[in-house]
This record gives sequence, structure tokens and C-alpha cells, in this order.
Amino acid sequence: MPNFSTKDKIGIWLLLGTLICNNSISAQDFQHYLKQVNSYDSSSSKPLVRQQGDLYPFAEWSGEPQWLSGHHWGGNTFNGSIDYTVEFYQEVNMGDNEYAPVQIRITPSETTYSQVYRLDNGFAPEGVGVFPGSAWDISDPDNPRRLNLTFLEDGNSPDSTQANLYWDPNTSTDGGYEQLFVMASSYDGTGETYGPGNHALNNDAMYVWWPRLVSGNDFFAADTSELTIWLVEYAIENLTIQPSDGQLHLSWEFSGAGVDSLYLYYSQSQGADQLLQTFSTSDTSFVHTGLTNGEDYYYRFKAFDTSGGVKYVSEEKHGKPQKVKQNMSLLQHWDQRGNYGDIWGYTDPETGEEYALLCARNEGLSIIDISGNQTTEVGFEPAVTPEVDSKDVKVYGHYAILINETAPAQIIDLADPTNPQTVATINIGNTNSGGAHNCYVAGDYLYTIGNHGLGGLIIYDISNPINPEQVGSYEPYYYHDIYVRNDTAYATGIYGEGVDILDVSDKSNVQQLANFNYTGSGAHNVWTSEDGKYAFVGDEVGSSGNWIRVYDISDLDDIEQVSEIIVDPNAITHNCYVKGDYLYIGHYTEGIRIWDISDPTNPTETGFYDTYLQDHYGFSGCWSVYPYFDSGKIIGSDMQSGLYVVRFDSLTTGISPGDAQAPKQFALHQNYPNPFNPVTTIEYSLPEQSRVVLDVYDIRGRKITTLVRATQNAGAHSIRWNASDMPSGVYFYRISAGSFAETKKLVLMK
Repeated sequence: MPNFSTKDKIGIWLLLGTLICNNSISAQDFQHYLKQVNSYDSSSSKPLVRQQGDLYPFAEWSGEPQWLSGHHWGGNTFNGSIDYTVEFYQEVNMGDNEYAPVQIRITPSETTYSQVYRLDNGFAPEGVGVFPGSAWDISDPDNPRRLNLTFLEDGNSPDSTQANLYWDPNTSTDGGYEQLFVMASSYDGTGETYGPGNHALNNDAMYVWWPRLVSGNDFFAADTSELTIWLVEYAIENLTIQPSDGQLHLSWEFSGAGVDSLYLYYSQSQGADQLLQTFSTSDTSFVHTGLTNGEDYYYRFKAFDTSGGVKYVSEEKHGKPQKVKQNMSLLQHWDQRGNYGDIWGYTDPETGEEYALLCARNEGLSIIDISGNQTTEVGFEPAVTPEVDSKDVKVYGHYAILINETAPAQIIDLADPTNPQTVATINIGNTNSGGAHNCYVAGDYLYTIGNHGLGGLIIYDISNPINPEQVGSYEPYYYHDIYVRNDTAYATGIYGEGVDILDVSDKSNVQQLANFNYTGSGAHNVWTSEDGKYAFVGDEVGSSGNWIRVYDISDLDDIEQVSEIIVDPNAITHNCYVKGDYLYIGHYTEGIRIWDISDPTNPTETGFYDTYLQDHYGFSGCWSVYPYFDSGKIIGSDMQSGLYVVRFDSLTTGISPGDAQAPKQFALHQNYPNPFNPVTTIEYSLPEQSRVVLDVYDIRGRKITTLVRATQNAGAHSIRWNASDMPSGVYFYRISAGSFAETKKLVLMK
């Protein structure tokens, strides 16, 4: 899923509304695009330039309990759910001096008749509906002015009863899409001020609120409840929260004047109201210690004028103390381009050098050498045209296949990784763009899916990469991802169709073997265990939980779910891959996750490295993981921060994807890092079960320590040496395994 700026979101909202009105895309398609529109990255900058001294809407709730919250679409206040409407919907005709402080009163004892718009009908007016309460301009508190309201409903909401001409957001993540717009006009008593000839959102909408009902609460849990919006100056800016074990690290910037102190408030629910600490205006950071891992903590700064009124505030942000890593170590990190997508690995067959192939979205393909102590982009191949969203990449021999969302796929020769060359393009499907969303390579065939007309499966023979030929297709509906094993394809129908299992042995006559599904599905990605008996299905946009479900598929006539893999019930999973007894997950905001699936009916998490430490969920963070290098290195792509090269500290053996064989020869690899201080990792490969001895010697040939003395299975192995009690200098490590022996040098530099 991509991130969009507010400007992008506005364009997509308007475009999709037009498309839906013209019946050009299905309502389900719109739901999927809407998910993308709403995947706002709150760490990104605002598209409208705001200067010091500008005023911003700030909101606070009164009434216990707080039974309404908000969906974070990128707003400035109230959990990111409220802002000027122009930030949400560009076609607003309001001058800077026309915004007023507002109080929204929510109570069943009042009725405001309001024009209702339909999201699933391109924002067309639906008729007059009811808002249970009222809204008031409180510029003059002694003489408030009642205001018109309008709101949005969606007939395609998972709970279709939401489209009932009554403002009643639900507990879903999106609250049923019942956005409320506060108008500048005085209340007319009828709800008929706005309609087809006078579209509210093109006129005087001051504020938008995207609400959601807080789980566990009913409507009017506190009667009457009030939400007050007034204008303040955000001179306390760039509040960021980074987690660590039992701690949260806060940083901020202050650009205001006329106050002596900043007051930091916190709580463990929205609406930070407990004074934590006072800071001078020159302070910029604070570490909140003694916290409980896994618990949410909310923070907001305020500064007061001499009369005690609020002069400055920050956005309210929240963080969750956590261990950033467990049983995994970061080896290298690279972030020299702007926005990243999928990732795959390539090993040069001549040199054995290992490379990360990283999609630089809207740019092309980065070829990054990860064999040494530092990652280096040694080659780059631009996309065929600019701004096409280079989305996915796979490998065939010494070729990379780059999938572009809105342009033909590229076959790129990697014979010289420092000089990649596009040798062929594939115009996929029957659209003008020729693009696709994803692909998989198995044998001599390329399987492409998504975003090419209907968006099902199209198969190409790439045995001659310079001249690929289409050899088959199967397009019952849109597929979002695909995995192929032993002439069996597993394809995900993300719009509720579940997973299709396909016989692709005859490429010209693909046959469905089975389909399995679950209530509220949004199946995004699928992979199988290496024996093919279990399927791991990641859900990205469904309404029943966006995590991984495990299915026993050993009997296609009796497929059943046997377990679930849930890192965090609020977090969204993305891509997963199987290697041996482990499932490697690119888990958006939760980073790289590794689960032991030796018993698929009872999976357990064994390691993680969090690449994304921001304070919210959504479609940001880790996109994919590639765990198949012979060296045992694992690479992951983070949409915002690039390439991560990590090690799974419990890894003892490894097998390449689609190949159940062990390494073909003995090998002792160079330690990393080298030079090191004081810990380094030594990796080696065994083609067969062997008695292994691995010793370390000093420069005089004296044995310092024995790292391994054991019989080990075939595969890729690693061991760490902690030399904290040794002096700086040159050392040697030597392996003997069967008839194989080799020695390499390493340098300890303290």
C-alpha cells in the first residue's frame, strides 16, 4: 500500500468520486482505493505551508466517559481526526478570517437537520438527515450562533446500516465513514441549505471531524458531551516519540515567544491531562522512564499566556514502550532514496556476492551490495517512465523482473550489477498503462497479477528473457498477490474472494482446484509451508482483523483454519515468506517479525526487529522481507527508511526458496563486521551433516578459543564471537568439517 500526501488524497477523492458516478470502477475497488487514500503518514509534513504565527484548530472533549474518538486521517488534533476542511477536501471557499471557535454538543435531546452526502456515490447529496445534537459558533460566548452541519455516509461500509441518514459512527477503524463537516453558515432549521445546486464541501465548510465510537461504549454514554474546537498557535512542533524498552524518548521544537515555560501533559488514553513535567522554552527532549511495555501513553504540550489562557499547544501524540528488537541484530542500514516498495535478493553466480534489489517507488530499481561491511548502491535502473510506482521485483537467472504499477514490466540484465540494463519490457494485460501489481517467478515462467484490466493472472514464458511470450491467463477477478509451488498457484482475492488454489501445469488452461475464504476477508498475501500442507494468509484490508491466518490445505476438499498469527490486533500485516520452520513477515508498523511454524497449529514468535518506531498504525513501515541468502543474512524494506540487513540470532540452517537442497559445497565466509569491536559473526555452509570444529587463534598461532565443536546438519550456520576480554589485534579463525578446512583473518579494533 502506498502513502499519499494530502494533495494526493484530495486528487484521488475527487477522481474516484467522478469514476464511481460514471460507473467506471466497482464499489469494492473504491473501498480498496479509499484505504490507500486514508493511509496517511502522520510523520510527514503538511502539504499546505504553515508559518509561525498561523492559527490551527485545537479540540478537547468534555464528558465522561469519552465515548467518541477519531480516525487518524492526518488532521492536526483529536487523534488526527479534526482539522480545517481544506486540509481534507481542497475545494473549500473560506478566507483565513472566517474560521470561528466552535462547540459541538452531542445529545439525543437535540436535533440538527443536516444534508447527507454518500461516499459510495461520489459525494452526491443523499437528502436531509439527522445529527443528534447541535454546533455553535462561540466567538461571543455570551451570544453563541447555531451553525449548519453536514455529514458523510457510506453504503459500502462493512455495516451497511450506517447509511441511514443518521449520524452514528461505529467502532470500526474507519468509524463507518461518517465524517462531520461544521459549516460557517447559520443554522436554517431544515437541513436544506446545501444540496445538489449548492454543494457544502465547495462552500463554507470550516472543520471536518472523522469520528469513531470508542470500543466498549454505547452512544450517549455521557449525555450531554461536548467537543470544543478553538484556534491556537502550533509553536510547539515536530513532537516525535521513539520507543525503547520501558521508555519513551520525546523530542520537539519550540518557535514561539512570550511564554516562560512549556507544560507536558500525559495519560494512558486520549486526552492527555496529567501534568508530567515543566520545561524551559530552550529544552528539546525528554525521556519518560519506568513505563510498562505494550501500554499506550499519550502526550501533549501546552504553554499559557499571562492571563492563564492557552497560547500554544502541540499535537497529541502517543507511543508504546517496547523492545525494538529480540533475537535479531542489525548488520547494515541504507536509506539514500525517497520511498521504497518490495525487495528481493540476488546472488552473483560468478562471484558469490549478495545484492539487495530494492524497489525505489516512482524511481526504479536499486541494486545494493550487502556482501561487505557497508551497504553500497552499486547500480540503478530507472523505471521506463517517471512516476510509475515501481512496486515489485523478482529474479530469473541473472535477470531482475521489475513490476511497475502503471507502466510495462522491465526485464533487467544483472550480469554486471554495476551496469544494469533493461533488455525487454512486457506490456501486461489490456490497459493503456501495461502495468501490474505483483509477480512471482517459478521455473521458466513469470506469473503477473493485478492492475491490468480485470487484474487476474497472466503467465509469460521467460526462458528467453529478451523475448518473453504470453502463454496463458486466468482472470475470474482481481488478484492482489500470488505464490507458485510445484505447478500450483495460490492467488489472493483481496476484495473478499479469499484464496484460489490453481493448477497451472498447463499454462494455456489454468484450472481452479479449490477456494477457501473467511468472513470479512481482505486476503492480501499467501505462502505455503515447504511441504505444501499449510497456507499462511495475510489480511490487509478485511474487516475481521488484519493479521495472518493459518490453514491446513492438505485435503483440498476439507480446508480448515488451524491457527492465527497476531503480532498486535491493531496492526496490519503485509507480506510473509516461509523458510524452513520459520515464517518471515514484513509487518508494516511492526517491522520484521519471525515466527516458528514448526507446528503450524501453534506458531510462536521467536524474533523481531522493528524498523518503524512512529506512534501510529496503518500502511507505513516494513513492506517485505527476503530471508533466502546462503549467508543467512535477511533483508527487509521499510517504506520510509529503506533497506535493513539483519541477522536472526537463532538461525542455524537455511534453504533457498523453492529448493529443498542444502548448500552445494563447504564454505567459510568472511566475518562481519570486520574490523569489529567487540562482537563479530562468523558464517559457514555445510552441504552435508558434518563434525565441525571452529577455533580462533592469535597472530602467533596460539588457540584462543573454540567456538564450535559439534556435529551439525547441512545448511547455513552462524556463530558469534565476543572478544571483549581480548586485546586489539589480528586474529585468525579456522574451520574443519569432514575433509574441508579453511582459515580466514579478522581484526579486533578497540
